[in-house]
Amino acid sequence: MKENIFKSSKSERRALKLLRPEFSNILSIGISTGGSAEINMAKICPNAKIIATTIDEKGLDFTNEAIKKYGMSEKIETKIEDVSKPMPYKANTFDFVYARLVLHYLSKQQLEAALKEIHRVLKPNGLFFVVARNNKEWELTKPEFIISYDKKTNLTTYYEQWDRKIIRTRQFLSEEQLVSAFEKKKFKILSCESYKEYLYTDYERTIKSKKPNSLTEIVATKN
Repeated sequence: MKENIFKSSKSERRALKLLRPEFSNILSIGISTGGSAEINMAKICPNAKIIATTIDEKGLDFTNEAIKKYGMSEKIETKIEDVSKPMPYKANTFDFVYARLVLHYLSKQQLEAALKEIHRVLKPNGLFFVVARNNKEWELTKPEFIISYDKKTNLTTYYEQWDRKIIRTRQFLSEEQLVSAFEKKKFKILSCESYKEYLYTDYERTIKSKKPNSLTEIVATKN
């Protein structure tokens, strides 16, 4: 297991600063590389139960290996779970919901469903941390790399600019569009900021993107 996968990225560190030791339940949607964010969450909130979900079975196996190595199996529960579908948790369960680099994979309709569910399971005064790729990244994508755009779902399918063997499908939203989607589902926006960050292109965090990625970060609570 390579130690460098546990070096927190800029956006991860910003999320970890929001955690409080008294948090008892944390939901991480889209498990971070090797469980790096979740392992750090367990260290900061030693009494918290952390549930980390993904739809990537291969990634889940890699993450479980890391969690076991760091002795966090009792604190971190991993699951295959689709955030765009009803979640098996009671209302007002989680103090903190973490969704870094995952919501942009959802269509417009799936995002609406996911935000509704997240609002339901978030505690009053709980925190919801989101980082998603924004529309500026799409605008920088050369036209010849775009395969298709679906107006109904707002999803763009395109080739990665550094490797045309890789095809991605994502929804790119502006700050205004993302804030509007949150407010429609009764979230109160505490902060919204866009910035650039070099992201890793592989699950093991060994290869960084050749150009910085354009991201929007939102911290919200429940109205």
